[in-house]
Amino acid sequence: MNTSVSPLPLLSGIAGRRVLTADGLRAARIGFSGDRIAPGASATPLLDAGDLLVLPGIIDLHGDAFERAVMPRPGVTFPHDNALQDVDRQLLANGITTEFHGVTLSWEGGLRGEPYAERMFDALARMRATLGARHNVHLRFETHHVGGVEIAREWIEAGKVQFLALNDHLPSMAKRLGDDPKLLQAAHRAECDLATFQERIRAAMSCADEVANAMRELTECAKQAGLEVASHDDPDPATRRYYHQMGCRIAEFPLTTEVAHVARELGDYTVFGGPNVVRGRSHTNAPSATEMIKTGLCDILTSDYYYPAPLAATMKLVADGVLPLAQAWALVSRNPARAAGLRDQGSLEPGMLADAIIVDDSVPGVPRVCAAIVGGSLRYAAQQFDMERLQQAQAA
Repeated sequence: MNTSVSPLPLLSGIAGRRVLTADGLRAARIGFSGDRIAPGASATPLLDAGDLLVLPGIIDLHGDAFERAVMPRPGVTFPHDNALQDVDRQLLANGITTEFHGVTLSWEGGLRGEPYAERMFDALARMRATLGARHNVHLRFETHHVGGVEIAREWIEAGKVQFLALNDHLPSMAKRLGDDPKLLQAAHRAECDLATFQERIRAAMSCADEVANAMRELTECAKQAGLEVASHDDPDPATRRYYHQMGCRIAEFPLTTEVAHVARELGDYTVFGGPNVVRGRSHTNAPSATEMIKTGLCDILTSDYYYPAPLAATMKLVADGVLPLAQAWALVSRNPARAAGLRDQGSLEPGMLADAIIVDDSVPGVPRVCAAIVGGSLRYAAQQFDMERLQQAQAA
C-alpha cells in the first residue's frame, strides 16, 4: 500500500506528560528515526506537548464526506484537486492522519459513477506529494452493478484501491419508486432526470441473478491483491454469515444487534459510525453505537459522513465513563489499523510509523487538535510548541 506523504523536515521526537503508550497514559519521551518511532528517546530537542494529550493518529476506515467537497450542492461540482486540498486540511485539523475515502462505484452513476472515481484516482496521484495526511481509497462497490466488476478489478490490480466494501443500497432505492420527491434527490446526485434514474433502478434489479457470482469474483480479486473486504449494512444474521463465508471479515454498520452478535461469534470486526456516538443515535434508526460499545459489539468507529466525529466520539465515551481512554482510542487507531492490514500503524511503539496528534481536552465536549504529525513531520499546528531538551527533562 502506498502511504507516502510529502517530504518535510522531520522532528526528532515528541515529549509530554500525558502520552498514550502501550503502558497506558503517562509521561513519556518518544524519539523518531526518519518516519518511524525509534527504540529509544532521542537526546536532541523534542517537540514538547506539555500537559496536552499525545495520541496515535486517527485511522478512519470509512469516510465519504469528501463527496460534499466535490459536490457541495446537487449539480454543483468542483475540481477534485481543490476538494482534496480542502479535505486534507479538514482531516489533519480533526486528528485523522490516515483516511480511507469511500469512493462509490454504483449503477446510480453521476457522483457515484466511474468518471468521478477516475477523477479521484487521478487527483490523488497528482497531489499525493502535497497532501499532509495519508490518503487511501475504500472502494464501495454496489453489488448490483455487475457491469462495473471488470473496471473495479482493473483498479484493484493496478493498486488504486486499498480496501473494498460490498454495498447494496438497491432495496432502499427500489422502495422509493413512486416517491418522486425523495427519488429526485438521488437523481440529482446521479446527474440525470427522474425517469432515467428510475430506469437505472429497474436495470439494476434485473441483474439480481448475476450478483452472487460477480461478488465472489470481485472479492477473490481483492483478497489476491492483499486487500481486506467488508460487507455494508448487513440486515440479518444470514447475510453476515454469507459474506463471512465469502471472505468479508468486516461488518460495516450492521443493522441489528443480532447481526453484530453473529459477527462477534465469527471473529469478524464490527464497524459503527462516530456520528452515532456523538449524536446519541443513528440517523437511519440503526443500533446505538454507544450501546454496541457497552456490550462489546463494536470494534471500530469511523467518521462516516462527519470528519470531527472520531475524536469527539472517543472523548465522549471517556467523559461519560463508557470506556477508559486507552480502550476508547483503540476504536479509532489500533483496531482500524489491524482490520485494514496496516501493521505499522495505530500505536506509539518502536518501529511503527510516527503518526501522532496533540489534543487539548481542557474544554469538556469540545476536544481541539493542536497538532498533527505524520511520518515524523509536523503537518498541522494550531499553536506554537517549545522544543524540550534532554537535560531539561533530567533536571525536572
